[in-house]
Amino acid sequence: MLQLILGRSGSGKTEYVFSQIKKLVENGEQNILLLTPEQYSFISERRLLKDLGESRVNSVENGSFSRLSNEISRRYGSAPLPILTKGAKAVVFKKACENIKDELKLFGKNIDNVAFINSAINIYDEMKSCRVGADDIMQASVNTEKETLSQKLHDISLIMSAYDLYIDGKFLDGASELTRLYTKLVDLDYFVGRTVFIDGFNGFVAQEYKILEVILSQAKAVYVTFCTDSHINNDKYNLFSYVNNNINYLREAAENAGASMLEPIYLKDNHRFNNDELILSEKFLFSNVKNTSGDIPQNIELYSAKSVTDECDFVSDRISKLLRSGVKASDIAVICRDLDKYQKELQFSFSKYNIPYFNDERQNISSEPLIMFVNFLMRCSIYSLSSNDIFSMLKTGLTALDDEAVNELENYAFIWNIKGSKWKKEFTNSPKGFSEEMSDNDLKKLEAINKSREYVVERIQKFNSACKKKTSADICKAIYFTLIDFSVDDKLRGLAQSLNDSGKSVLAFEQGRVWDLLMDILDKLATISNDQNITVKEFYKLFNLMIMNEDLGNVPSGLDNVQIGSADRIRCNNPYAVFVVGANEGEFPQSVSSSGLLSESDRNILIENKFKLYAYGETLNAQEKYFAYMALSAPSDRLFVSFRNSSADGAESIIVSELKNIFSNLEVHSAEAEYSVSAAETDANTFEILASNFDDNTEFIATLKEYFADKPEFESRLSAVKRLSKNEDITIKNSDLARKLFKNDMYLSVSKIEDYYKCAFRYYCKFGLNARPRIKAEMNPMETGSVIHYVLECIVRDYGSKGLIELNSRQITSEVKKYLKQYLESKMGDYSEFTVRFKYRFMYLSKLISCVVLRLREEFENCDFEPKAFELSIGNGENGESVKSQAINLPDGGTIQIRGSIDRVDTYTENGEQYVRVVDYKSGIKKFKLSDILYGLNLQMFVYLFTLCKSDNELAGKEAGVLYLHSSRKIYNVSRNDIDLSVLKEDSDAYKMVGVVLNDEENPIAEHMEHDLRGEFIDVKCSAKNGVSGSIVSLEDMGRISRKIDSLIEQMGVELHMGKIMQNPVNSTNHNNTCEFCDYSSVCANRKEIELKEIEELSFSDTLKKLKEDDAND
Repeated sequence: MLQLILGRSGSGKTEYVFSQIKKLVENGEQNILLLTPEQYSFISERRLLKDLGESRVNSVENGSFSRLSNEISRRYGSAPLPILTKGAKAVVFKKACENIKDELKLFGKNIDNVAFINSAINIYDEMKSCRVGADDIMQASVNTEKETLSQKLHDISLIMSAYDLYIDGKFLDGASELTRLYTKLVDLDYFVGRTVFIDGFNGFVAQEYKILEVILSQAKAVYVTFCTDSHINNDKYNLFSYVNNNINYLREAAENAGASMLEPIYLKDNHRFNNDELILSEKFLFSNVKNTSGDIPQNIELYSAKSVTDECDFVSDRISKLLRSGVKASDIAVICRDLDKYQKELQFSFSKYNIPYFNDERQNISSEPLIMFVNFLMRCSIYSLSSNDIFSMLKTGLTALDDEAVNELENYAFIWNIKGSKWKKEFTNSPKGFSEEMSDNDLKKLEAINKSREYVVERIQKFNSACKKKTSADICKAIYFTLIDFSVDDKLRGLAQSLNDSGKSVLAFEQGRVWDLLMDILDKLATISNDQNITVKEFYKLFNLMIMNEDLGNVPSGLDNVQIGSADRIRCNNPYAVFVVGANEGEFPQSVSSSGLLSESDRNILIENKFKLYAYGETLNAQEKYFAYMALSAPSDRLFVSFRNSSADGAESIIVSELKNIFSNLEVHSAEAEYSVSAAETDANTFEILASNFDDNTEFIATLKEYFADKPEFESRLSAVKRLSKNEDITIKNSDLARKLFKNDMYLSVSKIEDYYKCAFRYYCKFGLNARPRIKAEMNPMETGSVIHYVLECIVRDYGSKGLIELNSRQITSEVKKYLKQYLESKMGDYSEFTVRFKYRFMYLSKLISCVVLRLREEFENCDFEPKAFELSIGNGENGESVKSQAINLPDGGTIQIRGSIDRVDTYTENGEQYVRVVDYKSGIKKFKLSDILYGLNLQMFVYLFTLCKSDNELAGKEAGVLYLHSSRKIYNVSRNDIDLSVLKEDSDAYKMVGVVLNDEENPIAEHMEHDLRGEFIDVKCSAKNGVSGSIVSLEDMGRISRKIDSLIEQMGVELHMGKIMQNPVNSTNHNNTCEFCDYSSVCANRKEIELKEIEELSFSDTLKKLKEDDAND
């Protein structure tokens, strides 16, 4: 006997079932079976225990179809074969497909595609659940006139047959479990004399209908509930058309079973809703009949969100208020259609609001540290010690190497471009990059790096050896023993313990579950594979295919949790409040799109051939609308619906428009309207409100400022928000801390001073925090400059100006190559290890440097100054520096001393007076502007000159000049016959030295730097009309420049001691890339607006006037 219990959502169908069960038990009935969906089993058990008590609850067998299968197997036995897990099934499926690859007409090229394997499995499962066999599909392939569909069906049939043959006698497939259950039940009297209740299903698949036939043929009575208000309505656009179709299938099953069918019982009374608004909503949702209410709903709320984050925070805010009002977390549900979009955001938001939650969706394991470790271990073997794979494996944190050791190893590999076979050789180069000698600290660091290298590489090579020409089972063993060799098991236990100690018990428990799952995966891979040898690369594909199909269920942290779920899976137990999120067009209800191996047109053709497959097309659209209806009608008291209002998210969905049609005055709330005292739920979310509205002049915000000012844990965050609000400069408020960080007595290079004046914040990051970018050991502009410096120094030092004049072009080229090779061997490590590109760029420098040396030869022929020193060191004298710098005393009691090295020092003596000039080799193209020194820029050579001339060094004398020699050349695109004088002149001017030259009545020095003063070698000319002109200064000008620089150095020291580390990047035509190429831009964007320090670019003469004015004012 079949009795249908029908009614709309909330009409009491489940209540009817439990009341009937209770009556039967009270009347002595003890042979009752209750079947529900798996997700509903726990709720059913709890309800039965509540209604019947411990003494009588065993009168009812409570289960699902899968539980029923397990019970039958337990009682009557089953085939002694293992059931394939989802992951193992994917691997076996791929192997089966490979066996028939050459026979496939359409899918032969897709066998190695993971997405195809998963789609093929889905089709297999669908066919099995719909009781469609491989022979049926092959017959359909023959019958269909559509060639592509015929080929698809042909291949699907072959794949199904191949898979069934592969597992026959070895494994059982879960997709056939219900078919096996049906086969057993046909020969048993399991349901004879029993009363069966079936509740909570929206419909059934073909396998389940066959089982229902057995139940209907044997049971004394069968009660089945469905959510519908008219089971005879065949309108395909009806809200309950999906359910009604399933009722028709059930009636057919009853007829086949010979069971009588009683008149359906329709339940119409409200058994759920506690207010008229929800009653009205349920009654008219998706209905052709509308009954509009003009009242403003108090129990239904619409929210228009700016983003998913805003939407989740709205949900958290309302749930927090409900919990505070006394509603239990377990009486609240959050329902969406696209759980992937909301899961992480909801978890973060719930944590912020301290809301307990549970999500019954299973989680992918591919991102678990242990799984990633095994993945990258195999990749290290497959891709011959790829550095990316090695460090990805190490950064899982599951090896004996700590973070510092991994970072040092990674830095070395980055600097020296270590990859592949280089990992097998001992590292011998400096951890700092190109360096002539290594310090004791460098040697210790290199030794530690090599120990780390040996630790990693030896184990990977051991794994490689264990996997050569071996079976899958052998590789599984090799993976296990490598894990033990790396002490991964111990590290995982330690991780679990630390997580547990920090209160993250669920995450701690998960580590053990992942280890157990990995062991099971390796066991399965060893079991399902044959005895043929397999490469690690082939095994890696199978392992990943299995990983992509395995997952972990979530473990609830307690009983009182907010339930999160997808509308097609979630089973609610009359929750007090429901939050429906993502009510955007195409998202909820979800747009139906054709996917998988069979298109919608393919399915239409199959339906015409009497194939009963899963829902598709119009049926799926009806099903999506039904899911929305069930979600909206699930709560007993409160309904919250939210959607996103950005153009990228599309319009609001039919859910929103339906509610607006029913409730014409339904208000739509938004974040702008939510800023009030009532929005303050927890310290975390309230501080966000304060930070977002910090500038608002309201009593509420003022109160929040006072509240958080008294909370030490928010002190730094509150300070940061204040600074951001006022766009204040960053400062270190504790001057003692600033002095400790930057030192009371500073010992600085001039480049540090220039860095400070380019941007104080960059100086703080670079020299205060010592955060430096890693630099590869390659021919970058910086290293190119070092090479040029070295070669020019060696040649000029060895030959001097007179000796250089005697060399011809061929000899110069030979000398340049000699010193290039010398530099390479002494500072760049093993030449054979460098790339062809590197070697080409390095040797290309010989042409460039040769041109510079030839130019120097010409200059020395026209100059009286003699090179006297190279790389002349300046410092405090403690490390044997040649020139001792004078300390600059700061007003606050500190000092600054300069250190550095002068590229070249030239001298000329006249009338017993020694004149000194410093020369700097520049490999870049930056122009010299004297006005830069007014702002603390381009000071270096001036500081060196003044420091040398104020010292007691034998090279000290009168300041004769600062000159920059550019060693780079411009490339011209011209034909052989098209070179004109202007190009030659421009090329010659590129080597002209720029800077300043001393020349006044008492010190006519310019003519000793270039005899005829034609402006060919220095930027000074002499003519009958203008006399000596160009970049010349007097001795008084030199003094003013010196005093200006001293004041700038003093100012920098004082400001650093005061903690002034402002974000004030310099900007001008000559300095317009300060921010563009800054290494610290990623940590700098914490101000509303960064104000550039605009500097005025003055002409040479105007700069001298400015210096004179400033000097007079001081």
